[in-house]
Amino acid sequence: MMSAERPDQRCIAGAGIAAAALACLQPGIDPVFLTLLTSAGIADPADHGWIVGATQTGMAIGAVVAWRMSDRLPRSSISLAAICATLAALATLQAASFWALIALRTLYGAAMGLIYTHVMAVIAAVRPTSAYGIVFLVQLALSTLVALLLPLMAHMFSPSVAITACACVPLALMVLGQVRIADETRPPAIDRTAGPQQATKTAWALLGATFWFVCTTMIVWSFVGTLAINAGIGETTIGYAVALGSVAGVVTAAIVARDRPSLPLTISGPIAGMAMLAPLFMTYPGQNAAFILSVIFLNIGSTAMVIRCSGAASAKGGTALFRRMVAASHSLGMIAGPVIGATLAALLGPEGLASGALGTFGGACLALMAAARWTRLSPVLDSQTADESRPLRDAPWGA
Repeated sequence: MMSAERPDQRCIAGAGIAAAALACLQPGIDPVFLTLLTSAGIADPADHGWIVGATQTGMAIGAVVAWRMSDRLPRSSISLAAICATLAALATLQAASFWALIALRTLYGAAMGLIYTHVMAVIAAVRPTSAYGIVFLVQLALSTLVALLLPLMAHMFSPSVAITACACVPLALMVLGQVRIADETRPPAIDRTAGPQQATKTAWALLGATFWFVCTTMIVWSFVGTLAINAGIGETTIGYAVALGSVAGVVTAAIVARDRPSLPLTISGPIAGMAMLAPLFMTYPGQNAAFILSVIFLNIGSTAMVIRCSGAASAKGGTALFRRMVAASHSLGMIAGPVIGATLAALLGPEGLASGALGTFGGACLALMAAARWTRLSPVLDSQTADESRPLRDAPWGA
């Protein structure tokens, strides 16, 4: 029987899921957040891309630090990172120059990237596909709610108040960072020699598929607004598309989190990948319904594949270091995708954008084919390892 002193495991797992979802919340509310920065006179619209890039770069830096050093960091690292993010969020309103703003958003992103990668890797140790699915579901639901509340708060009070309210996210992480298991229940120290090189070829291939699917998503998502504007589609329609896409993503995450795939990744991957490309081929003047449908397809395909590939890679990787690498691949893909898309679009125009998305999609499909070839069990790559037979609530995250 569990002792009275031992923290409730459901509370620990719930805190971990909430922390991971909050740590990756910013990309889901960036369009609204950037609008508030402009309304408050802090940033020009032309600087929005730089601000998003700074935040994502910071998240990538934090993810890499957590990937390589998480087992060396003190137990207070989550709380300390949350404190840094809170200070950066509060100081955003006081940014005296463009470069000060960029530095603050980079710091904020680095803190959030470290928290997300560390926490996600820990809770993914048990039934990783379900863990990723639940985290994505919560993140999508929270981002939709926050994106609706921030403009209302700005209207009732001021944009500055709404921006300040965003500091509640890292503040919540400071509280969640105190939820941890007792010292005697901490998992054994990680063998520093058991690095990702010990992961199977299948795990590496699934990691590659995860990265390339994130890149595909970000290439298309970064240019959805531009594609719509060039086609003469109005802001209201774009707003409806984004909202409905978020709802579709929530439903998809809930379904995938059940971890009962009906199709192997080698079949569902190409289907979902083609859905991700839908906005590139369904955005035409006067075709508002087709555009909305394409954004819904993008959200369904992206959510399903990132969750399934991340879960499968974590299951096959076997080590905490490799699980952190899987979580870090999300932030790295979110940086690489827009860079690939923007570079090819600048060099080749719209055809370059489509070529970049098709190229990363092709890379994901090749990685899935390699994983299917290397696995000796079955073409269904999502199978759980023996360690993942425990329920999700038994997974501590405060290690």
